[in-house]
Amino acid sequence: MQTRWVKLFSGAALLAFTMSACSKDKDEVVNEEELITTVALSFQEVGTVNAFSVVFRDTDGEGGNPPSTFDEIILKPNANYSCSITLLNESVNPAESITDEIEEEADDHEFFLIPSGADIDITRVDLDSKNLPIGLSSTWATGAASTGTVRVVLKHKPGSKAGGDAVTKGETDIDLNFTAKVQ
Repeated sequence: MQTRWVKLFSGAALLAFTMSACSKDKDEVVNEEELITTVALSFQEVGTVNAFSVVFRDTDGEGGNPPSTFDEIILKPNANYSCSITLLNESVNPAESITDEIEEEADDHEFFLIPSGADIDITRVDLDSKNLPIGLSSTWATGAASTGTVRVVLKHKPGSKAGGDAVTKGETDIDLNFTAKVQ
């Protein structure tokens, strides 16, 4: 009789362990990080037909070979631009849009666009369901001729995104420093 209880208890414990292990594996697959090989900043000068894109491309991902493309941002002084960001995984064919995933999970993602040295003022204009910034769309206002950088950072902040969050919080999906020139 005692052996039967031991077997029954052991079986229940094994079943509970197996169920929790499956649950954990399922969560890990859902939160799997996407490979971002390409970041394109598309600019439209306000009031004109002037449009152009600036691209970062590293088709083998972080590490390995250096990026094949890392363009400079060159803007006119005293001008206004609208900017949109496109993210791709070009390591697969056809290329996979990561932008779509960021839009679907907007409440958990936030772009930071941080100019340094260059006379550029950047405002993120798109908002998530909680009226917090996403940063896939922004406006850029330039001042005097200058040179510096614009740091483009994408943070993944599941369940913890809040207004005024610092760039230091959350998991970093992208962290690029584009050379920026106002000339």
